[in-house]
Amino acid sequence: MESWNNIINTVLLGTDKIQLSNVELSADLNEAFEQINQNDGLDKEDKFLQVAAVAFNYRQSGLSAFKKEELSIKEAQTETLSYCNKEALHVLNDILEIQSRSLLKFWLQHCESKQQIVPPEIIPALFDVAITQKRLQSLIISCCGKRGEWLQGFNTNWNFFTTESDEDVWQNGSTDQRKIALGKTRVADAVKARTWLQQTWQTENANTKAELLKMLEISLSSDDLLWLESLLEEKSQKIKEVVFDLLKQIQDSSIVLNYWNVLRNSITLKKEKTLLGMMSKTSLHIQITGFDASLFKTGIEKLSNTKDLTDDEFIIYQLIQFVPPQNWELHFNSTPQQIIEYFIKDKINKKFLPAFVNAIVRFKNSKWALTFVDNYQTFNSSLIPLLQEKEQEKFSLQYFESNADHLIQIAMKRETEWSFELTATIFKHTAKNIYQYNKTFYQETIHLIPHSIVAELEKFTPQEQYIQNSWSNMSEYIMKLVSLKLQTIQAFNLK
Repeated sequence: MESWNNIINTVLLGTDKIQLSNVELSADLNEAFEQINQNDGLDKEDKFLQVAAVAFNYRQSGLSAFKKEELSIKEAQTETLSYCNKEALHVLNDILEIQSRSLLKFWLQHCESKQQIVPPEIIPALFDVAITQKRLQSLIISCCGKRGEWLQGFNTNWNFFTTESDEDVWQNGSTDQRKIALGKTRVADAVKARTWLQQTWQTENANTKAELLKMLEISLSSDDLLWLESLLEEKSQKIKEVVFDLLKQIQDSSIVLNYWNVLRNSITLKKEKTLLGMMSKTSLHIQITGFDASLFKTGIEKLSNTKDLTDDEFIIYQLIQFVPPQNWELHFNSTPQQIIEYFIKDKINKKFLPAFVNAIVRFKNSKWALTFVDNYQTFNSSLIPLLQEKEQEKFSLQYFESNADHLIQIAMKRETEWSFELTATIFKHTAKNIYQYNKTFYQETIHLIPHSIVAELEKFTPQEQYIQNSWSNMSEYIMKLVSLKLQTIQAFNLK
């Protein structure tokens, strides 16, 4: 290799500036070099070209492999799980060919649930997928067995296996790796994860502190209050913003309690006499009171940023967003439906209803979400994920026409298969928007699509002639995806 590099350098510099010597060539070429160099009938360029030609042919004859005596390769451990059958492997190859991440995940989940692994020859293809599809790495590792664990040592890009514990990663990893380790530990043991962060807190810089602190949103609870509230003394505004955001999600925090104290003093129910004083009605009375300047140090704005709300109304609006909806039930001794009706009745008070939506989402109150969607005339799709799947489908179908794209995005986050009715409703929309909902959309949602929809695909053909052919082609593709999904189920249920 060095000899050939010397020839290349001579070509680049030219024979006028550098002459090739026999010491720069392999010893096997010395005799040929001398014979060419002693031929007086050749000029220096011809001599160089002939030497280069000999060297090229010598190089083409082959090279001896590098030998390293101390290199040792351990044998792969014996597999403890059985290989998947040939039918399942055939389906896997077809799935890899069409590059559907959703179908591949579907296949891998079935393989793992049956406690089976893939044959060794398919492991490199799966590892190459795992390089870019990081969310599939754990499933791929599980389905590649001992041979996969052994094989990853021969390619640094395949090094998905790690013997490091989450605590080792926390101590020695990059910020991104530490965030992942902290998040995983937070799910399994919230107190342990918080303790890790407390122990290293003084050694972290402000940016890292803020990034790591965000992970406490996982399994956030009142147990985190004491430490989080102590962090309000931090000098970094970035850290304070994260702390405030976390504290506003804990109903027992001093910030939320302070907000609630202002609200319950400012919003009360009053009975008023109606016409002729024969009857009385209950209505809301709102007048902001009971707060001091410290309120505005927690992120609450003094001045309204919208013409629809006065400054005082805007303060009330902000506070409502950060108070658990169930607090109002005790305050008014009323049901969620009655409370919503109190606000709906009055034109001014009705303006606060969007703030209630934000509070419902923030505190993940499914009871209030259902009541709100069921009784408030203006639909808000952000409440749908808080509902049970049956209720999600009911209201998605009811409000689909005016919220199609957003509701489809919500439906895509489901884990269980869509109903036939919801699928049909979605397909009617996506068929008419073939360029927005292309093959990628169906690839990513095939695990949610029931196989019974295949028989109805033709019915979704758009009236617009210019996209009818595109939908026909898409229908064939959907049928192929559904077929692979069914084949996967069947292959792993063969006896």
